[in-house]
Amino acid sequence: MSKKILIIDDDPDIVSYLKDVFDEAGFTTFVASNGVEGLERAQVHRPDLITLDMDMPGRGGTLFYVKLRQEPSLAEIPVIVISGVGPRPPAINKNVPVLSKPVDPQKTLALAKEMMGA
Repeated sequence: MSKKILIIDDDPDIVSYLKDVFDEAGFTTFVASNGVEGLERAQVHRPDLITLDMDMPGRGGTLFYVKLRQEPSLAEIPVIVISGVGPRPPAINKNVPVLSKPVDPQKTLALAKEMMGA
């Protein structure tokens, strides 16, 4: 069974790009356009990794991250922040890697594989 990646981003071009990168590498992907939808998808699909945009309408990346870490069954899922926004919000653990947009597909894929042990 392939590893599952949840892509949370409100930019359809970024979602499509990341989905292509991960799908072509053999991963199963799910998408959400905001933090509320992302939390629902995480609860249903139990992904092996989450890519998270910070600046989204509704519940943004920071609030999603805080809620994710409060859910015992989801708290250990690794997260990669992929964002065009500046510095890391204080609520995001310093061990969470941050990639700036536009993302490098090889670097993103290598980091995802490393974090999932794939």
